[in-house]
Amino acid sequence: MNSMRIHRIATAFLLFFYIILPVVASAETNGSELDVRLFIIGPGDPVYSFWGHTGLAIRDKRKNSDIFFDFGNFYFEDENFFKNFAVGRLLYMAYAAYTQPYIRSVISENRELTEYVLNLPPEKKKEMYEALKEKTRPENRTYLYHHYNDNCSTRIRNYINEATDGALREQSEQISGSTYRESFLRFTSQRKLIGSSLSLLQGTPIDGKINLWQEMFLPAVMEDFVSSFSYRNSRGELIPLVSEINILNKAEGRVPVPAKYERPFIQALLIGLALSALILFLHFRSFEKGRKLYGAVNIAAALLIGVTGSVLLFLAGFTDHSYAYYNLNLFMLNPLALFIIPAAVFYIRRGEPWRRRMEILWLIQVFSSAIMIAIKIFTPVHQDNMVEIIVFFPLLFVLSPIIPAGLRKFKLLGKIPDPSLQSGDIGSGSR
Repeated sequence: MNSMRIHRIATAFLLFFYIILPVVASAETNGSELDVRLFIIGPGDPVYSFWGHTGLAIRDKRKNSDIFFDFGNFYFEDENFFKNFAVGRLLYMAYAAYTQPYIRSVISENRELTEYVLNLPPEKKKEMYEALKEKTRPENRTYLYHHYNDNCSTRIRNYINEATDGALREQSEQISGSTYRESFLRFTSQRKLIGSSLSLLQGTPIDGKINLWQEMFLPAVMEDFVSSFSYRNSRGELIPLVSEINILNKAEGRVPVPAKYERPFIQALLIGLALSALILFLHFRSFEKGRKLYGAVNIAAALLIGVTGSVLLFLAGFTDHSYAYYNLNLFMLNPLALFIIPAAVFYIRRGEPWRRRMEILWLIQVFSSAIMIAIKIFTPVHQDNMVEIIVFFPLLFVLSPIIPAGLRKFKLLGKIPDPSLQSGDIGSGSR
């Protein structure tokens, strides 16, 4: 039996045991025998689990059933999964599973797990139970996922808000949060390269100030607020939402998520300066020898920037990833860099005249980046992309003719060759 077949059998078993098997009884209940608990699950190892998870578990003591309702499911093997993911139309699913097996699976992944018993009136518990059962029916369970506006946490937040007659939203909207970018980056603190890469792909829509209601797209933020939240019941009494807190698992060896994200400015500066110094060294070395190496460096840089720019353009202009719209990084990292590749190839083959053409194309990239910086300085448009600027702007600068020409003019590095006086390959490259 090959590994693919084993994987499919295991998947089918899990679907049966966790999804199909839990058939929630539809018998009438007044809600008094129901226990509603909010589960907050800490970050996991896969990228999609960095931000934690949440769900609602409802125990029916009369029927001795305990069902976990979960809005964070997707199916990798769906034939359109990657296509939908690319264009921002990813369908997530709501499922009902037995609570105890789910708890064991979370513990096996070494993730934090905390249970909050919710203090709700019987009629509200019944309404929530019925609404969750209805939503997890096969014909109702899919929804269009959005990382910030509609995810596993915001769905649970909305159910709790309805159960408190809107008090959760009313109170949390009065509290200022940070920004979507700062909030999501905080959970990538131990994987800054991944966090910075994801941040690069997202534009200005995630840099406006948000309130705590919006910031509850993160389960941990909802956990902090809900644990001390109180609301007024139908009799006007102020009661705490959480009546009991149970820590079901403490993750071993996981670094806690910091209260604030520290941007890797120093690391970015060191990377930008080191790469710039290397490119500058290869630039001047290429006049005597090493032309192929310098040409290859230009090809690699143009490929990196051009492909990245193409991805940014695709996300901003041709998808439903609304958080990728209006991305100022497109001024600095854009598909026009791909035109540098043929110029670099001709430079390797034919010599100095093509260096000038190559550098002019890089100069266009520098001017485009300068426009972006001017927009940030002189207009209200704001994007938190200083890390990207620190890394990429110095590279564009040294690949353009600006710094080499300045060094030649002021003779800061001794006798530096002037490309206008180099004639080794002019005959073959002037046409």
